[in-house]
Amino acid sequence: MKKFSKGFFTLAAAALTLLATNVASTACNWFLYQPEEPESLREE
Repeated sequence: MKKFSKGFFTLAAAALTLLATNVASTACNWFLYQPEEPESLREE
């Protein structure tokens, strides 16, 4: 049973690390997107 739980936790840690990396990279892509500012809001 101990061998099973060690393998399970190793697999879970690897899967969660990949998930966290994917979520972080997607969030970075969203924050790099800068839409154009409407002319009515521009300070000239």
